Amino acid sequence: MFLNHPQQDVPIAAHDSVTLYQIGQNNLANFSQFVFDMYAYHYFKKYQWYPTVHDLYKMQQSDQEQFQSSVYFGYRNEQNQILGTIKATRKEEGVKFPIEYEFEVNLDEIIQEKGLKVKEVWHLGRLAIDSNTLRSQKLPITSRQMFRYLLIHSLGVINHHPNNLMIAESDVLIYEIFHSLGLNMQVVGKLRQCLGSPTYPVIITGEDMHKWLSQNPLPNYHKS
Repeated sequence: MFLNHPQQDVPIAAHDSVTLYQIGQNNLANFSQFVFDMYAYHYFKKYQWYPTVHDLYKMQQSDQEQFQSSVYFGYRNEQNQILGTIKATRKEEGVKFPIEYEFEVNLDEIIQEKGLKVKEVWHLGRLAIDSNTLRSQKLPITSRQMFRYLLIHSLGVINHHPNNLMIAESDVLIYEIFHSLGLNMQVVGKLRQCLGSPTYPVIITGEDMHKWLSQNPLPNYHKS
């Protein structure tokens, strides 16, 4: 499911004037720019922190380098503006994520301590939603609905095998939203500042993903 790597954006499903795409390699720069802009807006508003051009460059470089092991989703309106994004990346040999090198979490130890059987480890990131545009354009989907739909599609990719493990670095607000949606996101390390925001290192087990996905089937929107 969605493990191909298209050059162009591929439409997946639509809510009237808003369409969900699997983002292709040719549109990755716009994908990264959108996430950067949303982080800059929200983190400056909440924490008076603003990312630099170097931060943008690192994001763009990472998205390009990880393309073959990642799936990128994005919602767009009829004007082709990106409205919401998420990215799921399979952990490859020798690749480390911020949860490991910034939060100093040893994933092998966590897996052993919790007695998990893990086939693949997947990182979830680049979650960003332009709630201002959703409201101002009176679009037929709320920020919370978009958040949930992005999770359904991305966790569906990660959970294609029942013993896959999701890892992430979660802003405290995002952590609360995950729990309000019924997802058992577990904290596995100390709270730290990351991109100007207080952030937890977290995991979601394959069992918990499967349970949540079974309770949150794909919405009844028409295929695009």
